[in-house]
Amino acid sequence: MKKRSMAAMWIVWSLLLGICACGQPKEDGTGQTAPGVTSGETQGQAAEASGAAETLEIRLAHSNAANQPIHEACESWAQKVSDASGGRIVINVYPSAQLGTLAETQEAVQLGTLELAIADTSLLSSIVPQYGLFSLPFLIDGYESADAIVNGSIGEGIDNLAKEQGMVPLGWTWNGFRNFCTTTAITSVADCSGMKLRSPEAQIYLDTFNALGMKPTPLPWSEAFSAMQSGIVDGVESTLEAFYTQSFYTLGENICLSRHMISVIGPIANAKWWDSLDEADQTILEDAWGEVMAELNETVIGNEDAYARQLREANANITEFADRQEIIDLYTDYWKETADTNGYAKELEQAMALVQ
Repeated sequence: MKKRSMAAMWIVWSLLLGICACGQPKEDGTGQTAPGVTSGETQGQAAEASGAAETLEIRLAHSNAANQPIHEACESWAQKVSDASGGRIVINVYPSAQLGTLAETQEAVQLGTLELAIADTSLLSSIVPQYGLFSLPFLIDGYESADAIVNGSIGEGIDNLAKEQGMVPLGWTWNGFRNFCTTTAITSVADCSGMKLRSPEAQIYLDTFNALGMKPTPLPWSEAFSAMQSGIVDGVESTLEAFYTQSFYTLGENICLSRHMISVIGPIANAKWWDSLDEADQTILEDAWGEVMAELNETVIGNEDAYARQLREANANITEFADRQEIIDLYTDYWKETADTNGYAKELEQAMALVQ
């Protein structure tokens, strides 16, 4: 009996040793964990690697309609980022002011309650006054000069000021130039004298049109067509797209390619959130937006040319200011006064050297 008991105990003890051995990492002759076998330490490293691959979800808000080029650009950006990150980085796009107005989403990004928003530099000038440079009337007269000023060293310096205010601009793009659609042709400053023009309420627009000798009439855009139709105003100012798609050219067949103001827009990120991202993720977001930005600028410029062609085909009379120097002389003092007041006299001087 004792021999049987001893034998049974020996079997049990052997089995226990085998089970314990199976639970330990095997080692090679050097004392290192053998390939394909995970120790407690390597299991922890695997868990960390798994955590690093968690999905990064980002909210991107803008106020444009879902059928406009900027929304298509945002969706394209989201897709490129997803592709580049293997689906790990997800940008959820919220168009049509779903998360707030343009001003509200810009403020949300600055405060850190929203990661990304499409901003407009004319509105950002209330936070970073130097952005007002881009909106000075008639200063930027074409896309080449816009690129030189906005995306060159002048713009980079202003973007750095935005970072100090908690916002990181990721690259600016064009939302088109504003022009005139009127009942009488415009080719000179004299032609503008006494003309009643529907105007936005912002002071810079009123200053712009008063300097031309016009009589700016602030009205909501929703009332612009009926106001021109009834003769309350002699014309409106907006993009060529608006003149064509909303049939303003049927009320005033004269389209002056004044390019009196350009709309500059682009994504801004909350600075603290941006700094919390891995450098690799920042690169993915920046590179993808760089591709989209180039495509969007081509689309905007191409659309503008196409609408000009369609307006000509509809027998609209397309004109321009014949004397660019007359415009520069008229607005130079205004540019300098505004720049002095808002702290960007040096940037204005640099910009004027680029456009003249």
